[in-house]
Order: sequence, then structure tokens, then C-alpha cells
Amino acid sequence: MSAALLANIGLIILLLYSLIQFALTARNIEDDRRLRERRLGRLEEELGHATAAANEAKATAEGSAREVAGLEEVVATLRATRAEADAKLRELQSAPRRRLIVPDKTVLVHGRLWEVTVVPAANSVAANAAGTDAGGEVEGAQVHLFGATTDRDARFRAEQRFPTSLGYRVQKVERFKRG
Repeated sequence: MSAALLANIGLIILLLYSLIQFALTARNIEDDRRLRERRLGRLEEELGHATAAANEAKATAEGSAREVAGLEEVVATLRATRAEADAKLRELQSAPRRRLIVPDKTVLVHGRLWEVTVVPAANSVAANAAGTDAGGEVEGAQVHLFGATTDRDARFRAEQRFPTSLGYRVQKVERFKRG
């Protein structure tokens, strides 16, 4: 009895130990599976957030690209406009100025010079209807320099020199700008 019984008891203990080890191993496997599923769920959630952020960044980049393209068109238009304006400015600067200096005894006495634009009366009506040329002056207008203390005094001197009875009209009076 002793050897066979001991062998059976040993086998039963070995069987119980194997069952306990199998149960512990199965429990560890189940815990690892749950942990992996939790991690996988978090990773899928993070992937969803990352995908949404990537799509938003892509949409922002596309919008920015459209805005940059629009701004490049505006810059090209501005460059063309500036080139035209620079060409027009060079043309105006190269054109001879229409100034006629009328020496006056009082020029030396008065410290102020005034530019007086005088227009023949026939051209003054046409100038009001047709406008001015590119230089901002009326066709046929002449700019005269007068020395006077005020603009009213300069206008008075110009009207004495170029009376309306002879077909002239003083169009504007402004301070003389040197240069």
C-alpha cells in the first residue's frame, strides 16, 4: 500500500499543482489581454485625435496656400502698378517745367514768392470742361512767380499784370516750392 498509495498521492498533488499553475497562468494571460485592450483603446483614441489634428492642419495649410496665392497676385499687381507709376514719374520729371519767371521789383523786398497760374480766358472754360493734363496743369496755362506778402497780394499783382479785360484769368495761387 505504501508505494502505490504514495505514488497516487504524489500524482494527485502533482495534478493539483499543475491545475493551480494552469489557473494562475490563465489568469495572467487574461490580465495581459485586458491590459492590451485598454492600451489599444487609448491608442485608437489618440490616433483619432491625431488624425483630426492632421486633417485640421491640412485644411489650414490648404487655406493658407490659397491666401498666399491670392497675396502673390496682389503683390504682382502692386509691382506692375508701381512700375507704371515709376515710369510715369520719370516721364513727368524729364518733361520740361512750364514756369515763366516774371521779375518784379518787389521780389527782392518781399521774402515770399508765390506761384500764380494764369490761363487765357478762352482756355479756362475749356479747361474746366476737359480737365487737366498728366502734369496737373491746364493746357495753355503759365506759371508766373510773384513776390508778395500774402496770397491775396500775389493774386492782386497777377491780375494787374494779366487783366481779365485782355482775356486772362488767374486760376490758382500757391506758395513757391524750391526745387
